[in-house]
Amino acid sequence: MIEVVTPDIAFLYRDKLDAMHRLRHRVFKERMDWDVNSRDGKERDVYDLLRPIYLLATDEVGRVNGSLRVLPTTGPYMLRDVFPELLEGQAAPTHPQIWEISRLAVEGSGEGAEQRKSVNRVTGEVFAGLVEWALMFGIKEICCVYDVRIGRLVNLLGLYPKWVSEPRQIGKTVAVAGRYDVSDAVLKAVRDRSGLGETVLYNRDPLEVQHAA
Repeated sequence: MIEVVTPDIAFLYRDKLDAMHRLRHRVFKERMDWDVNSRDGKERDVYDLLRPIYLLATDEVGRVNGSLRVLPTTGPYMLRDVFPELLEGQAAPTHPQIWEISRLAVEGSGEGAEQRKSVNRVTGEVFAGLVEWALMFGIKEICCVYDVRIGRLVNLLGLYPKWVSEPRQIGKTVAVAGRYDVSDAVLKAVRDRSGLGETVLYNRDPLEVQHAA
């Protein structure tokens, strides 16, 4: 299940957002050993101050086991402002229908067949939820900076870039930038590859969450 947390309802998700930051610390600081800003077991950066949208993958008891951050390219975002070398001289996307995703984090060490199945399921839910949400709000394209290992994973999910940069060593990571179209066909491919049925979104309309609260 994917819960979409927009800035106007973030106050309803304080505990789950706190769990998301702890998950990001475990993934990016402890597991991947990235040079990230972690304090008290929680990873945050300046882009968390810009009123992003978060997609949270939660299990049947509400535990957060996956997350993704989404920001519009009409404001500050990482590809343009932190990793412009990955654009390879191209103009940075700046359009209300192009958004950037970042900070994909999925629980699990990736060790053992059962663990890999769990990680793949959660990752599939996150990306299916992302594409479904993007279609609902008229978003036509997603851009991102990612580890090449993540690139192989999203290919398995049926996501293929319309453009991808050459790999570059950035810190301890070999990274690329990619741009991906959003369409009904892409959503179907992700659902088919992930073994998902229809919607994975818990709160398709954030206003419903506010009224329920």
